[in-house]
Formats: sequence, structure tokens, C-alpha cells
Amino acid sequence: MGAACDWRARATIEVVRLLDSRRLTGPSVMHRAPSVIVEVAFDPGDHEPIAAWERELARIFSALGWGVPEPLVRSYKGGAALAFAAPIDVLMPATDVNEWAVASATEIAAGRPALEIPPLTDAIAAVRNPALLALIAAAGTRGVPYLLDDDELTLGMGRTAMSWPREGELPPPSEVAWSALGSIPVALITGTNGKTTSTRLVARIARAAGLRAGSTSTDGIAIDGKLVESGDYTGPAGALAVLRRPDVDVAVLETARGGILRRGLAVSACDAALITNVSSDHLGDYGIDDVETMARVKAVVVSVARGAVLNAEDPLLARIQHPNIAWFSVEPRAHAWTIVDGTLTKPDGTPLVRVEDVPITFGGKARYNIENALGAAALASMVGLPDAAIVDGLRAFTSSFDDNPGRGNLMQLPSGTRVLVDFGHNPAGIERVLAFARALAGEGPVTVISGMPGDRPDDELREVAAQIARAQPRRVFLRDLEGYLRGREPGSIPAILRASLAANGVRIISDTTGEIDALVRALADARADELIVILPSIDGESVLAHLRAQGATWCNHL
Repeated sequence: MGAACDWRARATIEVVRLLDSRRLTGPSVMHRAPSVIVEVAFDPGDHEPIAAWERELARIFSALGWGVPEPLVRSYKGGAALAFAAPIDVLMPATDVNEWAVASATEIAAGRPALEIPPLTDAIAAVRNPALLALIAAAGTRGVPYLLDDDELTLGMGRTAMSWPREGELPPPSEVAWSALGSIPVALITGTNGKTTSTRLVARIARAAGLRAGSTSTDGIAIDGKLVESGDYTGPAGALAVLRRPDVDVAVLETARGGILRRGLAVSACDAALITNVSSDHLGDYGIDDVETMARVKAVVVSVARGAVLNAEDPLLARIQHPNIAWFSVEPRAHAWTIVDGTLTKPDGTPLVRVEDVPITFGGKARYNIENALGAAALASMVGLPDAAIVDGLRAFTSSFDDNPGRGNLMQLPSGTRVLVDFGHNPAGIERVLAFARALAGEGPVTVISGMPGDRPDDELREVAAQIARAQPRRVFLRDLEGYLRGREPGSIPAILRASLAANGVRIISDTTGEIDALVRALADARADELIVILPSIDGESVLAHLRAQGATWCNHL
């Protein structure tokens, strides 16, 4: 922004350090409206930087003629998130306003004079877009949803959507064919574990109802059961890509905490939202230091939903308030989607399908997939899918690599040795998968192949090792996750895991160079009744190819 950014050369970092500055283009943990946010670090217990920021924000708002700001503050250990709502057409220069307020507050906190207010008026005027705001306002009065990113404005969703270049010539509201615009059912799915499986399962139920489902997940974008884009699309970009497609009848969108924190949600409203569970994972990022705060981040999806589907067995979710909640629980519970006499049952007592007829539960041994089946069924019902489709989808969806790649994939070699491939990558997820593995193995031995991403704190790595040890493995193979060191030195994560495993009584621990190397070595002297578990699998296709080359077949249903 040229002169608008000159203050950055003068600001110091002696007292307050600016960590990040970004736009929140949709509902977030800070505000339901578009906002701008900075993350700042300063000495714990020092509240003067926040007070100085609020004063400087008021000063620059007054100079710009923006009225009185409503500062939004989320304090955390060692810093704070500082935000304010702003019109969506001026979010970019609003980030400059916020950064200047932080820089000037830094000077004040350090005992120096406040900074002069920079000339931002021209930069703000250059991006003002009254035509854009007029269309958004007109859509709101007509109940038509809108989608917006840096490139396009879209009115409506799916087959009814119409789009225009954001910076192009936008039509006045009087020239828009409003009667042709509408919405489609939208479901948001979040949580710590089970998001991707639940998303895929709801999409399969929608297909069983004869609808074309568009879904997003950590693996990509799928349309009507076919993967059309690979990669992690759990943020707003993936959601927008699905919602703008004319060949989508219903959208099932995995929504990760990273997207919520970095940009906010892609939609301001949805039909239903599912939170599978909340546990320790990614703590420390963006000032999310504990699971209680993480639960509040996840709950953003519920704040925009007309109906919420929540895990009744999760005490953090039990605190969420919403006028329309569907609870689910594996343990029998009144007025919940639950299991009664081995049958998945609706809150009104209507039986739907036997657990043993739902392949992903492996006859009930995979308890976490019973949870996923219940949550997915409740969510499907909440977005209007019929019971018959729910039953058909639950019966048809398997744990094969084709249906649910990287999640609970079980294969058996001609020797009898079985291999379980899963993406379990946090203590709670690994605990659930290994409980399933122990149930599968019975009296047979279990071997675990494990690694962890480098962005996990050491305590979480040690807890992962403790969970592995509780499964009483015959041996453990450790590896770095190539591409996921996240700043750690090669070998440092296996070293932490090894020390904790040894402290927890695991005797046979081997280091390997990667997923396939570990699998080859594990299979070399595996017993016929052995179960080998790969956690987390980040190269499932190569694992699949290696196992198939040796004659392995799927075990989809016990």
C-alpha cells in the first residue's frame, strides 16, 4: 500500500511482537461478521499493550470517519488475538489499520510517543465497492445466500448459483434474476477425530437418496463419489469450490479448525453442523492452548447452523447451547441417536439397522466407527435425507481404500497376517484405533508402525507413545513423516517416541526410513496371527500397492 505501510519501518518489537495479520472473511471464533485480526505476543500478565491498542484503534477510526470501534480481544498465554469487524469490501486496508494500531501501541508500551496516523484514506477509497455491498444486502433481504472470495461473487448455491468477477462490472440488484437463485442443503462437519469418515459417509447416504453430493475433506474434493481435486480442502476455498458447482445437490463439508482460525467459515448459515468430538490436537497454534478453547473454535460451525448434531459422550460438547440439538451416543441414552439391542436407533425409538450390518463397525469391534455412523445418520436426517437412504448408505459404505482411503483400511495377506492402515495422528485417535486393533487381534500379537508430525508438542508425542504402549505391541517401528517435520530435525520425533515407549515397557523398538520400509521389515518376520497397524498412514496408495502385490485382500466386514 505504499505510504500506508511506512509506519512498519519505525515500529519496534521491544514490548509487543506482531505474529500474524489476516482477514476473517466469514464467521469465526472472534465474530459472526467479516473481521480483521492480528496475533500479538507480549509478556504474560501485561495488559497495557491491549489497552494501548484499543486507544490507538479508536484514534485511527476517528481519523478515518469510521465511528467508534468495537474491539474484540481473545487473550491467551503469552499474547492475544486482537480484531474488529469491518465491511467486507475494505478488509484488506482494514488489516493495515489494525497493524498500525498495534505498532503505535507498541511504541506507547515502550514509553515512546505514539505514531502518526498514516494516509490510508486513498487506499480505502480505492477498494470500496458499493455495487458489491448492494448485491449482498439485496441477497440478504431475499434470503438468497452469497459466496465471496478475492475473485468472485456468487449469489445462490449449486445448480441455482450465478457468479460475477468481483472486480468486474456488477449488475444492480434490479437486474438480477432473483427467482432463479436459491440454496442447497449444506452440512458442516468438524471435530478432532472422525471428520473425514463422517463426511464420506453422509455423502454416500446422499447418493443413496439419489442426490449428487459434493464433499470436501483432507484428501480432496469429491463430486458424486468421484475425487475431482486432491489435497487438503477443509478450509473455505474447498467449500466455495463445491458450493459453486452446478452439478451439486447437497454439500457435505469437512471443516477443520485451521480454516476456521485462518479465514473463518465460507458460509454465514447452514442447515446442520456435526461436531464428532474434541480432544488434544494442534494445541498451541493461534493461541489455542487448551481443549476447552478448541471446543469453542469447533463450535463456530454450530453458531451458523439451524440444527446441531453433537456427541453426548463428550463433556465439552455437552456445554454447547443451541435450540435444535440432535444428540448421539453409543451408550444407550434416551432422546438420542443411540444403540439399542445392537441396533442403530433414532431418538423416537425407531430402529434403523443392526450394527453388525454396518461394515465400518466391523461387527461392533470398531466402537469409534459406531460413533461415526450415529453422528452421520443424525446429520443426514437433519438435512432432510430419508431413513431408507440412511440405512442403504450405512450398509453400503465400507472401510475399503475405495470408500474410505486411509481410515480403518484392513487387509489380509495369504499368510493370514493382517494390516490395518489408519490416519490416527493424535492421542485420542490413536487410542481408539488401537482399541479396535486389540479387539481384532484377540490373543494374537500386534505390531505398530508409527510417526508423528513435527508440529506436536513433546508432551503430546509422549502421550502418543503411552497410548501405543497400552496396546501391548510385540514390537514398534518408528519413522519420520517425510514432509511433516514442521521445523524439527530428522530423527528427533522418533527419538522422543522411542524414549517414552521404552519408559512404558515396550522392548522391541526399531527405526526405519519410511512407511514402506517399515512395512517391509514388519512383514518380514510377522506371525500368521499378527496384526500390523500403520499410524498415521500418509502414503496409503503405496501401502495398498505393496500389499496387493503380495496377494493381500480387503477385510471389509467381520
